[in-house]
Amino acid sequence: MRRLTVFAVMALAVSAPALGAQGATFRGKVLTDSTELPIAGAVVSIDDLKLQAASDSAGNFAIIGIKPGAYVVTAKKIGFGALATRVRFTAGAPVEADLLLTPNVQALPDVTVETKPAPRAKLVEFEERRSSGAGGKFLSQADFDKRAWSATADVFRQVPGIELLRDASRPSQTYVQGGRLQVPGGAFANGGNKPPPCFSAVVLDGAFVFQGNPGEPPFDINSISPTVIAGVEFYQSSATIPAKYNGTRNTCGLVVIWTR
Repeated sequence: MRRLTVFAVMALAVSAPALGAQGATFRGKVLTDSTELPIAGAVVSIDDLKLQAASDSAGNFAIIGIKPGAYVVTAKKIGFGALATRVRFTAGAPVEADLLLTPNVQALPDVTVETKPAPRAKLVEFEERRSSGAGGKFLSQADFDKRAWSATADVFRQVPGIELLRDASRPSQTYVQGGRLQVPGGAFANGGNKPPPCFSAVVLDGAFVFQGNPGEPPFDINSISPTVIAGVEFYQSSATIPAKYNGTRNTCGLVVIWTR
């Protein structure tokens, strides 16, 4: 059994040989990222499965009976920045992780700040591209706060030109589509028929969580709650995708999601 330390949001693929038909177990500690002191009363949840647990006085938590699959796990505590990470669970295989939360900076009393605060480190490139208008469409944290009660897909629909596809067999899951696959021949590459859906690549806090690899399931944007999203970038074609995220892949366009 491996023990992980989660410092920030990233895509994790944690798996182990199946030990049986029982569900997986996720346990560990919730700690401060600087001192690694335990945090009591933090809520660790898997929203997609409606499972959650609260950390005890020693920071320990445990979630049992997790259905096999990949899910976004969140950890929240008032006074700390929310953490979200994608974890893959295998039946009967326990997963352990230390979830490190960053304390929120408290404003000093009787101080008026008139200048715009600098963005957090991981949001610097988001702010730079949004300010430059570099060919993308952007949603800010304020856009998600206004519709925190709704599904993430409903907020995405505010982006001009974005196409969303709801999973017919799992209506709660929604994927982002690009315009069309960028290959010569257009529809003729599919025998003259209408081409199949071409999903957008998805980056979560700088790490790819969907690249269109063979057999890779598309990323469900509803797996992340609007309450943990700080910003979204959408690039409809390869011509507008930032160079650091561009490359050869079987996807159409790009979605970049930043969490709080």
